[in-house]
Amino acid sequence: MRLTLVRHGQTAWNTAGLAQGHTDIELDPDGLRQARLLAERLVRSPIETVLSSDLTRCRQTLAPFLDRRELPVEFSAGLRERSFGQMEGTDYAELHVWMHSEAARLGCPLRMVRPPDGESVRDVWERLSAFEIALRQTPKDTLVLSHGGSLAQLLAQLLRGSEETPRAFRFGNCSVTTLIRRGDGTFLLESFNDSRHLETVHEDPPLAR
Repeated sequence: MRLTLVRHGQTAWNTAGLAQGHTDIELDPDGLRQARLLAERLVRSPIETVLSSDLTRCRQTLAPFLDRRELPVEFSAGLRERSFGQMEGTDYAELHVWMHSEAARLGCPLRMVRPPDGESVRDVWERLSAFEIALRQTPKDTLVLSHGGSLAQLLAQLLRGSEETPRAFRFGNCSVTTLIRRGDGTFLLESFNDSRHLETVHEDPPLAR
């Protein structure tokens, strides 16, 4: 079984460095272009079924691919990015300062800190565990389209890592990561964060004669 992990395309909040979480942001023009190039990359892939976050930025990323391939799709809130609650829309640099300060104040690991009305890293880890279990059992080649933080946690679980392992992973917008599930149920990481399909070649205009 082959598993393909894809992060959604670029949004204006991505380029501004703002925490999106569950805020339903649309793709920006470059994100829409990335989604079209992603469809070109995936159209010949042996994908049999799709799991996706239900947020608009993931639906828009998936749309050009589904226009070319009729596949069963499950949209799930369980694959959303970590909720930052009342702090969504905050600059990530400011958010990180607050998170570290709150962890020090509470005397707890960073992964346990929850923004007001939001989720901790541990909360997301537990939320994604059901998907990790299902992906170890499904016989179908599957595409999972989600968000950078959530994909990092899901990949860590698939590779039998710890709650610290996701810190080693960064997913670019519309990047493709592939894994192969072995007969014993473990996963082999075949490629990671591949974005070569997003590179466009601009030909020089013909010389005037």
